[in-house]
Amino acid sequence: MAAEAIPEMLGTVTVPPEQVDEFDALGHTVVRGLASPDEIAAFRPAIEDAVRRATTRARPLDERDTYGKAFLQVPNLCASDPVVRAFTFAARFARVAAELLRVDGVRLYHDQALFKEPGGGHTPWHQDQVYWPLDSDRSITMWMPLVDVPADVGSMTFVDGSHRHGDLGSWVIGDESEAGFDELIRDRGFVTSTHGAMRAGDATFHTGWTLHRAGANETDLLRSVMTVIYVADGIRVGPVDSPARQLDQMFWLGGAAPGSLVDGPGNPLLWPAS
Repeated sequence: MAAEAIPEMLGTVTVPPEQVDEFDALGHTVVRGLASPDEIAAFRPAIEDAVRRATTRARPLDERDTYGKAFLQVPNLCASDPVVRAFTFAARFARVAAELLRVDGVRLYHDQALFKEPGGGHTPWHQDQVYWPLDSDRSITMWMPLVDVPADVGSMTFVDGSHRHGDLGSWVIGDESEAGFDELIRDRGFVTSTHGAMRAGDATFHTGWTLHRAGANETDLLRSVMTVIYVADGIRVGPVDSPARQLDQMFWLGGAAPGSLVDGPGNPLLWPAS
């Protein structure tokens, strides 16, 4: 796609104060129509092409473990294509993230595509921030489908208010996290909820500590989803106390030492837009 054909993503979406309050309480929300059908139609081919290029050697589903069956995961997609970069860097998306976090500005942590294939397995329960060496809970993920997601595929399921408990187990995503969090949810009487069917261009947002999962894809639909992870401007690198966090420190924080500001070349300020 020629550079002049990249959508400008003009216009803003403002989150009502009562929705921000709800996000504070639940740790997740949905913003309908955050991107228009025309915008999704313009961005989707470039995102899907980038995923195809990156996954040509993916093993058949029946040869993968639980995590591998959950989705085709391609991080840092914005580095591979200027159209994808325009999507990831969209000020409209970043502004919503800042409003929900009640902060003045947000920076990019990283983006990633999560494509759940036809016949793909469930995404086990997990908390994202187990992977992230950050000194604050002011982190948030936007999860936007590029296709309509019907109720029988569904969006993610969240544990309401789980973000208020911080690290609930330090499990990385897999069979152990699914079993462990299933037990924890039952024992603590936690309430789960989902935003159900979504249209292409709708988006859910959840904090780094919000416990969540997704069901299997038992349809013929390729559930194409693009995610962008934001952190509050002024956040610092936190403890690098696990192999997962060591990898994130290297890949997404440029190896910055604990205590350093998250403001390197890989973490540009996306809102306010320059």
